[in-house]
Amino acid sequence: MARRLRAEPGFAWLDSNRSEARDGRFSFLAAWPSDEIRVEFGADAPFAALEKVNQRSKGSVPDGPRPGEVPAWIGYIAYDAFWSSPVRGEPRFDRGSAAVMLFRRYPALLAIDHEDGETWVVGDDRDACRLFCARLSEGHEVETTPPRVGPIEVDDAKEHRKSIVKALEYIGMGEVYEVNVARRWSAPFAGDALELWQAMRIASRVPLGLFFDAGDHEVLACTMERFIQWDAGSRTLVTRPIKGTIRRETTDDGASQRLRADPKEQAEHSMIVDLMRNDLGRVAEIGTVRVEDPLLVEPFTGLYHLVSTVSCVTRPDVSLQAILEATFPPGSVTGAPKVRALEIIEELEKHPRGIYCGALGFIDHDGGLSLAVAIRTATVSDGRVDYWAGGGIVEASDPDREIAETELKARVFLDAAESLRGGGKR
Repeated sequence: MARRLRAEPGFAWLDSNRSEARDGRFSFLAAWPSDEIRVEFGADAPFAALEKVNQRSKGSVPDGPRPGEVPAWIGYIAYDAFWSSPVRGEPRFDRGSAAVMLFRRYPALLAIDHEDGETWVVGDDRDACRLFCARLSEGHEVETTPPRVGPIEVDDAKEHRKSIVKALEYIGMGEVYEVNVARRWSAPFAGDALELWQAMRIASRVPLGLFFDAGDHEVLACTMERFIQWDAGSRTLVTRPIKGTIRRETTDDGASQRLRADPKEQAEHSMIVDLMRNDLGRVAEIGTVRVEDPLLVEPFTGLYHLVSTVSCVTRPDVSLQAILEATFPPGSVTGAPKVRALEIIEELEKHPRGIYCGALGFIDHDGGLSLAVAIRTATVSDGRVDYWAGGGIVEASDPDREIAETELKARVFLDAAESLRGGGKR
């Protein structure tokens, strides 16, 4: 089914390749968008474009997913949206006219229920669903060019070490408590990007993946981190920041306990939980911000992560724009205090992040929002594929350990690229 839809305009695949995580009951396959919200770099208030969204459910499918679980708009917000407005100051990098937000409206799509093993066509109404089915039956698979990943270039580890050391100096001066610093892997790319993303899916099973064909670029995400989920009906807003990582070995039963007990990882995680509590507090009803399941160790392919849940009930007047202005970019991939951390990232990193460390997901049929953090995410554009990996730097950080963590997080991309060359997983 994905191969058939791949040939159609605006193909998108929200993927729950569930592994052992709690998120992601449904996967969704979509094509034939009817509308688009596209905001380019330089917009003063990029999230204001979401005021165009006036989504309200017209009902639901009996026994199927609820309207609040079904995408109406699918897309992303680039990390660079933060630097779009001139009031943020002068960014180091020229982003040109790159899209900093892109969402497409899908009147109907396929919903795959991984718990009940059922597949639904869901949408605005019966007519939209009938049209989707008719287009699907008329479509056919097309021949695609096998993907080719050229020699991979990576930001030099010695240079990355210098960035880490400089970040530690800023921490020592009291300008910031934590800052996330990343490095980039980049290679020539030709062929079908969907095959590269599917190789990434095999290398790392996660609950919040996305393949999004934007026309002039493609987004390949294998992310496990929930940024925000907002239920517009109950006004419940939830974030599940990930901070703290350790390699997962099949023969090491004590790794998760060591991660939870590591003082450096605890400090890194606690600062971001506090930051997210503060961000949610900007739109919350007084007294409703809660931290639930703190320092939970969650297993993923090849690693363990520390995860906590922060929630609140938003004020009645809160909009999508207000939520994003309060919380974006995600605190787990920036640092604390957030604005100063963003300035330091702009100074220390070698390239603009683009979509990486932004957010991706959907606006649902009730007007709610479901976004993941754009980590473990590659972008394909202009004959190249780019992938980033980083980590949070705190006072107790060891540069060698931080460099090793970026290489661990890059395995999903490197293993996928190697498998396409016929070398298998290395």
